[in-house]
Formats: sequence, structure tokens, C-alpha cells
Amino acid sequence: MGLGIIRHRGPFLKHALIAGFIAISVNTLLLQLAPMIHIKAEGGGLLKLLLQYGRPITGHITFLYTSLFGVVFHYLTGLVMVIIYVCWFSRLLKISGWIKGSLFSLLPWLINGVVVLPLLGYGLLGNYKLSLAGMCYFFIANWLFGLVLGWLFAYLSKSATK
Repeated sequence: MGLGIIRHRGPFLKHALIAGFIAISVNTLLLQLAPMIHIKAEGGGLLKLLLQYGRPITGHITFLYTSLFGVVFHYLTGLVMVIIYVCWFSRLLKISGWIKGSLFSLLPWLINGVVVLPLLGYGLLGNYKLSLAGMCYFFIANWLFGLVLGWLFAYLSKSATK
């Protein structure tokens, strides 16, 4: 019985990882591109927060302050969001994947804008440190993460059942 569950979950996990990796990559790329088009959009707020409050423990671990670790951390936190989406949110509503993903994208955006950025001293949605363009850009980057995740996960899951 246990092997049947593993075999059944195999495609589910594969689709989640593929859709998640692509969605996180789109989001990461957009956030990396923002400075190149002269937009300050918040990226890495959660890591900044953890490093700020964990400084007595993390202050001497220089790798945690590198760009490489920032990207790795972004993928790991994105993976947590992917798990929440595929295991819970994707099953809640009987609507198309891209709409579900778009709605889901509000979760990481709100967590960042209402909890993380204010705790960093950036204000609500980052309004103390970000321009309106930066706040909108960050919203769009999160929305595209959700849209790609929802659409691609639904597409891959539907293709597997055919």
C-alpha cells in the first residue's frame, strides 16, 4: 500500500517541483532586473530580517551575507510557498490554475508588505523606502510567481491525467 502512495505522489511532486522552480526563477529574475531599470523593488526582505534579528548568531558567518546565499535563500523560501500552494491552496478552489495562482500570490506579497517590511523599518508595503513604482514592481513580481506556479502546476497535472 505504501508504494502505491509513493507512485501516485511521484508525478504530483515532479509537477510541483517543475512548476515551482520555474515560478521562483521568474520571480528571482524580475527582482534581479529591477535595479537595471532603475527601480528599487524589495527583494530579500525576509533574509534581511532574519539576519538583522539573528546578528548575534549569524554575524560571524560571512557566507550568509553573500549574494549567492541570498539567491539560495530566495529559492528555499519560494519552495515553502510552492509546498503551501500545491498541498493546500491549489485544492481549495475549483477555478483555473492561473486564477488560483494569482490569488495565492497575494499571500507572500502581504506577508512581506504587512509583516516583514514594517519590521525592517520600511513601513507598510515598503512605503518609507520604496517608490510607488518599486512597490508596484514588487507586487507584479509576486503576482507573476503565483500566476506561473498556478498555471504551470495545473497544466502539468492535467497533462499527466490524459
